[in-house]
Amino acid sequence: MSKFSRTGTRSLFNGKTDLARYSTVLALVAVIIVFSIVSPIFLTLPNIANILSQSAILAIVAIGLTFVVASGGIDLSIAVSYDLGAMVAIMLLSAGFGWIPAILLGLLAGALIGLFNGFFVVKVKITPFLVTLGTLFIGESIQKIMTHGGEPIFLPSMDEAFKFLGSGSLFVFESLEGTRIDFKFSILIALLIAIIAHFVLKRTIFGRHLYAVGSQKEAAHLSGVPIKRYTLYAFVLSGVICAFAGMIGASVLTGFTPLSGQYFLMDAIGAVFIGSTLNRNGYTNITGTLIGVLFFGIVANGLNLIGLNFYWQAVARGLLIFLILALNSSISSRKE
Repeated sequence: MSKFSRTGTRSLFNGKTDLARYSTVLALVAVIIVFSIVSPIFLTLPNIANILSQSAILAIVAIGLTFVVASGGIDLSIAVSYDLGAMVAIMLLSAGFGWIPAILLGLLAGALIGLFNGFFVVKVKITPFLVTLGTLFIGESIQKIMTHGGEPIFLPSMDEAFKFLGSGSLFVFESLEGTRIDFKFSILIALLIAIIAHFVLKRTIFGRHLYAVGSQKEAAHLSGVPIKRYTLYAFVLSGVICAFAGMIGASVLTGFTPLSGQYFLMDAIGAVFIGSTLNRNGYTNITGTLIGVLFFGIVANGLNLIGLNFYWQAVARGLLIFLILALNSSISSRKE
């Protein structure tokens, strides 16, 4: 084969690799185009603000999970971290504590869940899936015990600073048609957490070591990376971030609803793993996670706008995920 032919073939394969990496983005664009055609409301500014506001909490939960997946693990207890962070904060607020101790102790609850998971993974050497599955069951029971069988806790009056986390507006204005457009403060919180998490994973020694633990554990060990410590760090970060997301959710509801974190569990896992397709090596990354979150937010919003029955929405979302992964796998196979 000539030099020209080899070069041309290599360029073609690289093109396919790039196409495989951006299959999720292409699917996202396709979904946006379809919904914008089907529903005239979809691409309006009020609806865009609604999508971003509704996706903010899921984005924070998914970012927390990204740290654990980057370390080579999985955390099914993100729902428990979400719930217990919210429950602790709401109980403290109802007992008369201020918003600062409520948030700090809520974050502490998330950190303790992370430490609990990390201890059994690192010291007892149980796989992360089984450890966090057990934590999920225990956490669900604790919520039911503390709320007398799962009764919601609502606050007739909530500290305004705490309430602003999820219900406060970043800015509000009216369109020419008189429609109220409200960008929630939670969007800014999610964006700031995403920027910090991206910097930590991509630009710091901590992030590089965490990826090394997740992708090449033996090589990382030989290089002197404290694998057990970094695994523990990842679970603690996941617990703290998800607990904070739970408090934002509680501020939206002005109270605590047991097991509400389960609503975000599968979508967060899906967003993280779909987003990993954007990396040529299949590594999790914050940019990909956010795109995965947007995908779920846009699909949920679009299906609501077209009036699809709630019970069929999960089927439609599952089929779309299969299509994305099948497209990515097909392109990669052709490249090989």
